[in-house]
Amino acid sequence: MVTKQTVARNWWFVATGFVYTLLIFARDWKAVNRIGADTGYTYVPDAVKENLWVLFKPFPEYFEISGRAAAEIVAIFPIRYHAIVSSTVVNLIWVALGLFIYAMVFQESKNQVVSSLAGLALIVAPHANESSLGNIGMIKFPLTAAVAIAFCSSHAIIKYPKLIAIVALIAGLSQPILFVTTLPLLWLAKSRDRELRRKVFSLLIVVYGTFIIQVLKVGLSLAIKGRSGSSVKSLWPGMGLFWYSGIFFPTLFALLIFALNTVKPIRHTKFNQIRYFLGVSTIALAVSCFILGGIADRYFIAPMTLAWISGILFLDDFVSIFKKIRKFTIAIAFVFAIVPVVHWFEAGWFLTSGPTWTSEVDQATEFCRDHPDSEVELLVSPWGYSETYCWQVVKK
Repeated sequence: MVTKQTVARNWWFVATGFVYTLLIFARDWKAVNRIGADTGYTYVPDAVKENLWVLFKPFPEYFEISGRAAAEIVAIFPIRYHAIVSSTVVNLIWVALGLFIYAMVFQESKNQVVSSLAGLALIVAPHANESSLGNIGMIKFPLTAAVAIAFCSSHAIIKYPKLIAIVALIAGLSQPILFVTTLPLLWLAKSRDRELRRKVFSLLIVVYGTFIIQVLKVGLSLAIKGRSGSSVKSLWPGMGLFWYSGIFFPTLFALLIFALNTVKPIRHTKFNQIRYFLGVSTIALAVSCFILGGIADRYFIAPMTLAWISGILFLDDFVSIFKKIRKFTIAIAFVFAIVPVVHWFEAGWFLTSGPTWTSEVDQATEFCRDHPDSEVELLVSPWGYSETYCWQVVKK
C-alpha cells in the first residue's frame, strides 16, 4: 500500500531532479552550442564511423566507456546539432548522478533536505565550470564521485547493491583510479552482518576486476606513474584561489573533519562513521588524481564533492547538538558555500570561447559541397580542431 509519506517522498525526489536540471543547464547555457577542446568531440566521429565495439576502444591508453556511450547517443543526430545534443546528454547524466547521490545519502540520513543538498554538491561544484560542464570526456569524474559516496554507505549497499555495482562497473571501465575509493569497503568487509559482507565483496570484485582490465591495457608502469610527461605538478606564480582551493581544500577539510569527529559532543553523532569514510576517500582521490593528472580542474571535482558532502553531514549533526546557535551556524555555512558557487557558477572561458559549433558546421558544409571527398577541420573551444570527413558533414 502506497502511503502519503511515500508519495510525498517521491514528489520531493522528482522536484529535486527538476531543480538539479534547471541549475546544470543554467551553468552550461553559454557553452551549450560549443564543444570543449579537451576530449570534447573525439569520441563522436568514432561513434559515427564504427559499430558498438568502439565502446571498448581505449582513449588514449585506458578504456573510457562512459564518454563513448554518451557519444553513441550524440552520433544519432545530424552533425549540426552535435554540440547541443552532447551538452544535453552530459547535463542529464550529471542530474542522474546527483539523484544517485541523493538516494545513497538518504539511506543514511532519512532526511530529504540533507540528501538533496548532498546531490546538489555535485551539480554546483565550482571547479566543474572550467572544462567539465557539458563535456563528454569528463563524465568519468562525477561518476567517480557518485560511486565513492555509495561505497561509504553501508545502508545504501544493502538497499541498492545491483545499482551500485552497475554504476561502479561503468566507472571502473572509464576511470583507472576507481580502486582508491574502496577503502571504506575494505572496512565494511569486516562487518558482522553477513549480508553486508557478501554485497561488499561483490562490489570489490567489480572494482578490482575493472582495475585489472585497465592495468592490462595501460600497463603497470603507466598506471602507477600516470601521464607525468604532460601533467603540471608544480605550483606557478599567480595561480589564484580557484587552483589553490582545488588542490588543497579537499584534503585539508577532510583532516579538519577527522579532528572534529574526535571531539566529545561530536564523537557519537549519527554521521560520524560515514564522515570518516568520506574523508578517507577524499584524501585518497585527491592524492591519486594529483599523481595521475597533476594540477587540473577536472581532477578536483570528485574530492571536492566528497568534502562538501562530509561538511553537510557534519553541519546536520552540529546543529542538532548546538541548537541555540543553529540559525547562526547555518547562515555561516550558507555564506561559505554560496560565494564560490556564485563566483564559479557559469561555464568558464575554456568552454565558452571560440566559434559556435553550428557556425563551424555551416562553413564546413559550404566547403564540402565542392569538395565531397575531402577532410575538413571544425574549430572547438578555446583552441584546437576536430578533423571530420566531408561525407559526415553533408550527411542528412
